[in-house]
Amino acid sequence: MATAHAPQQPRLPVELWLQIFRWATLTPSTSALNTTKYRPFEVIDAHGFDAARCTKRALVLVCKRWKAWATPLLYEDLLLPQEDEQLARALRYGEARAEGTDALPCARLVRRVLLPYSSTVTESSAPLQSVEALSQCPSVEVLVRTADVLGPSGAYDFEAECPPLPSIKRIDWWHLNEAARTGGINSLPHVLAQAPNTEYLSIGGEIWQCFLHAPPAALPNLTTLRLRRVNAFFLMLLCRWSLPALTHLVFDHIQSADIFSPLWETFGPQVRTAELGVSLKFYIRDFLALVFAGCPQLEELNYYLFFTHVPHADRPQESLRTLGLHAHANSFFTPGTPEFWSHIAQHFHAFDALMFPALQRVSLYGDWSDVVGDQQFDKIVEPLRERGCAVEVA
Repeated sequence: MATAHAPQQPRLPVELWLQIFRWATLTPSTSALNTTKYRPFEVIDAHGFDAARCTKRALVLVCKRWKAWATPLLYEDLLLPQEDEQLARALRYGEARAEGTDALPCARLVRRVLLPYSSTVTESSAPLQSVEALSQCPSVEVLVRTADVLGPSGAYDFEAECPPLPSIKRIDWWHLNEAARTGGINSLPHVLAQAPNTEYLSIGGEIWQCFLHAPPAALPNLTTLRLRRVNAFFLMLLCRWSLPALTHLVFDHIQSADIFSPLWETFGPQVRTAELGVSLKFYIRDFLALVFAGCPQLEELNYYLFFTHVPHADRPQESLRTLGLHAHANSFFTPGTPEFWSHIAQHFHAFDALMFPALQRVSLYGDWSDVVGDQQFDKIVEPLRERGCAVEVA
């Protein structure tokens, strides 16, 4: 009697497997962590950590075939420790991708590098292995320097070096005074000098007055500047830089609204897009009034409606064409209450034809499902629509 053979299961094409792996390793923060261009309301993690890293590590452990397919995903976003011989060998010599194929240097796969300050302590004059690993990555586009969760371990006693970084297009930088004294990879001005093609820069921290003597940076391609939280000294240093292409300005948090006068005077006339983050500081103080006064050529404005003071402009804003409003919830406003609808109405009514004659579009970001379907919302936005301004969910 002939033995019945079970029907063979159809095999998926490699291209489909790669697409599955790609989708499996995407997270809500993937775009915000990797983009080198300005996009409205891209929230970045304070520590620059990609949550998909755990998934990528799991994929390469399944089998040799999956390891070969998932290795490019594993190395595209890399955390560089202070020392790791196995990682150093993989970056230089690569890992076997499949049977019968040559290993390729994994350094060529790296697109984003997270370099915590604990990886660049200078307790001796010996070259930093983490910096040497960074120098081997010819295609890295994003460099992230963040403060360690538990604080940096080690001392900063010797000078640090910084390799040329011509491929870098974005830098997320949190300043650490003790580390910055050593220069090189620990100093923002030194890194910017080695990364002249930077297009997107986010900065945060409170610098000491002694760092005002650092040489001014020149970034001819920088279009987006994101201020996470800076002090007055940081702004003074920033305003000495040459940023001829700067057009997008993002404020995540502010300590005091009064310290930004040098910023408006230096870069205000060239700013075309401004964005305010999720911070009650923007609700307590009418920061938008300073934006309107400091950016006379502003064309696009984005902010979180429930975290921002109702705007008041001292003069007509004749260049503003696009308004982006995010509906991120604020516990101060309970949906459906009179205070909730009053706050929405005040914001929309503030952008009248007299003070904002060029406004053409209001884009709604986030979850507006409980608002746009209500008749009260139709009444609120009716004056805008009557003048030809589009109000639509982004």
